[in-house]
Amino acid sequence: MSRRTERVGNLIRNTLGSLFLAKLSDPRVDPARVSITRVETPEDLLTAKVYISVAGGDKAEESRVIAALRHAAGYLQEKMMKQIQLRNTPRLDFQIDEQYKKTLRTLNLISEVSEELRLKDQARAEAHESETPEE
Repeated sequence: MSRRTERVGNLIRNTLGSLFLAKLSDPRVDPARVSITRVETPEDLLTAKVYISVAGGDKAEESRVIAALRHAAGYLQEKMMKQIQLRNTPRLDFQIDEQYKKTLRTLNLISEVSEELRLKDQARAEAHESETPEE
């Protein structure tokens, strides 16, 4: 990904984020729970893969959100075109960010293991204190 496509992707992400909050009134999309994790654009900037995450959502809710966003894609492109000055407005393709979900699962596992290790160290320290004679 070149620096230019990365900048355009970030610009699209920020613009869509503000559009979600201000202009999108579909009840299937709760802007407090739906976030754009990243946007990938090819060098020609004709398309943009918009990866989203639904906080606390199951597969059914994610499907409803994706369907709603795909339905509103033309509207969002039109509003985005007025805010971003590009030769062509990229066609938006919304997808659930599976990589983000995997990262969250990994972080949760690391947190659980860290907590287990902390508890074991604490138990060891308490056992060691009870073994040493007091003077």
